[in-house]
Amino acid sequence: MIKLSRDNKPAVLINNENSWTTSLIEAVTVFGGYSKIPAEQKEKLLIHYRHQEIKSVLFKSSLEKCAFCETKPGESGNIEVEHFAPKSIYPALAFNWENFLPACRKCNDRKGGHDTVSYPIINPYDSDPEDIFHYTDIKIAVNNIHKEIGERTISVCGLNSVRLMRPRADILVSLHSFSESLEEAIKDYEDAETDIKKQNKKRKIREALEIMESMTKPSETFSGFCKDYLKRCAPYHEAKIIVGEQIA
Repeated sequence: MIKLSRDNKPAVLINNENSWTTSLIEAVTVFGGYSKIPAEQKEKLLIHYRHQEIKSVLFKSSLEKCAFCETKPGESGNIEVEHFAPKSIYPALAFNWENFLPACRKCNDRKGGHDTVSYPIINPYDSDPEDIFHYTDIKIAVNNIHKEIGERTISVCGLNSVRLMRPRADILVSLHSFSESLEEAIKDYEDAETDIKKQNKKRKIREALEIMESMTKPSETFSGFCKDYLKRCAPYHEAKIIVGEQIA
């Protein structure tokens, strides 16, 4: 999970949010509850939040990744418009722009109707997950100061499920391999006997750094996991000093 920035509300929502919400609330009143609205009528009332203009702007804000687990379409089901506060409990927020998140089908299904108002979880548009989570091997863990909300988020969204730990494990193998290669490149640099040889070795170190850092780009799957790894990777920090670059 990484920090996200919400884009401006789409025009279709600006123009229609009030009328769509009013129609839904009227149906809730008429039928005596959200769950009692006939399925066909409910679908007609709710279909608007899946408008292509809404999806396009929302999905772009997460770089086409799930806001919770950072997978991309095809890895955990298509990205969907998810209601952070469930529409079944808070129908007045069914078309609220600040209540929308892009979520993969598996995270959306896992979260289900969890009441995020009464039992909050992390919303990456409002909080920086980097301040709350870290990784231990292939599992996401919580910094003590945010223990309750962090652990609830992990549980509700299934952030330590097998479907996520397996690809993290594959990435971890790659990161370990790059780290070992970086160690060897650093040793070669230190053993180089001339300035020209040192410059050549430094160029190889810089290239290795670029490969590792490319995995932390926000658009990459599990970029938060990769960024956390580099924070604790001693060869990475040593290499940054050698090439004269600051840690991002």
